[in-house]
Amino acid sequence: MRVAAGSESLRDARGAERDRHLEMMARFLERFGSDEFAVNPTASDAPALTMILRSAQSAPAQALIAMSEEFARVGVSAKVVLASLEPEDELPHLFESLCRLSPCEPDKELVRWARNPRLLDAHEQVTYGSSMCWSGDSMRRDADRRNTLTMFDEAAPQIARFGRLAFEALWAASATVPERRLLRPGATRPSGTYQPVSGADMPASSLRPRLQGWPLVRH
Repeated sequence: MRVAAGSESLRDARGAERDRHLEMMARFLERFGSDEFAVNPTASDAPALTMILRSAQSAPAQALIAMSEEFARVGVSAKVVLASLEPEDELPHLFESLCRLSPCEPDKELVRWARNPRLLDAHEQVTYGSSMCWSGDSMRRDADRRNTLTMFDEAAPQIARFGRLAFEALWAASATVPERRLLRPGATRPSGTYQPVSGADMPASSLRPRLQGWPLVRH
């Protein structure tokens, strides 16, 4: 089932979008608590989210922060690619939530930065397991001029599969985030091990040529 929404004013759009993602995440949790999944789980339907977002202020990121304790209790994990690390005060909250879901994973396996301008043509998207997903506006578009039309798809395994493939391609082309950008001033990493990688300063020329024309632009 696909649900499209886009009638809110700019003033109300952010709150309404966050509420829709909270509802979607609640449905996702219900799915993994259902008798159907308990009887017939599949490896491809692992409880994991992939997120391509403009920033930690995006509605899906804020919903993830709000739902992180519920996700942690049932073993849901998440990975995030961000187009922007600003605003800086929001990023540590998102990182702490990701650490709560995957406490033993190194930072480079939780969040990456699509710092190359070529990557910003990708649309925001979230995949929930193997059959639920969301598609939003281009990451390049200014937050105050964004198209509020968003697409939620349920029981859409093929669309979700394409979303995961797009995420994997963007993840591979993105840079690691410096630890100092992820932590609050004076804080230490919540858990796990930080593993700095030289790719954090990856120049645009190091992107693989085959990524040109990848399936990340919705329309």
